[in-house]
Amino acid sequence: MVKVQDEGAFRVYVYSPPREHQPPHVHVECTRGGEVLIRLSDQDSPPSLWQNHHMNAPDAREALRIVEKHQLRFLEEWRKLHG
Repeated sequence: MVKVQDEGAFRVYVYSPPREHQPPHVHVECTRGGEVLIRLSDQDSPPSLWQNHHMNAPDAREALRIVEKHQLRFLEEWRKLHG
């Protein structure tokens, strides 16, 4: 697991193989509780919420905003680990 962003109450991680799998995504944890998995896309499409594990709606929206802002860098990090 590689932490790729630390922003406020949020930590963004990319998990490495063999545990992880397609599609490209990041795990976002919140210190207030919960985790979301957000699918990464390319520069022409926005990321999307894939799974929500007990994160409240306002925090999930903020997590998605953070990923939108840094999506291309996160996708690059994911590709470094997954080829």
